[in-house]
Amino acid sequence: MKATCKIQLENRLEEFQRFESAFMDFARFQNLNDEVIYAIQLSVDELFTNIVSYGYDDSETHIVKFVIDVTREEIRVEIIDDAKPFNPLDDAPEMNLDLSIEERKIGGVGIHLVRSLMSEVTYVRDGDYNRLRLVKKFEN
Repeated sequence: MKATCKIQLENRLEEFQRFESAFMDFARFQNLNDEVIYAIQLSVDELFTNIVSYGYDDSETHIVKFVIDVTREEIRVEIIDDAKPFNPLDDAPEMNLDLSIEERKIGGVGIHLVRSLMSEVTYVRDGDYNRLRLVKKFEN
């Protein structure tokens, strides 16, 4: 059995509250535990913030879509946007944990966090769209 939730936000940071509200309702209805909810919210917040902050060169309104699927084994979140092409798995700076905070380059911390919270993270460019998929396997 699969349950699906679709959420669309405009490319404005204040829109993320709408995601949190809709996702929380869906997550509670699906009986997701707090650890899973936190991991998804934190990861999506980080990625949405980067899309809005760095993805668009214009001031037009763009739509960022989220498709959330829950099965018995996992939760999948696909983030779809029409921002400029950017693969955070390859294009974000590599985070060097051996360096002090002062020595580290800006960037890369967010995707490092997302990778550590998720079981899988994949990216594809599909025509004019970035598609980033997050998968969090449930621990039995």
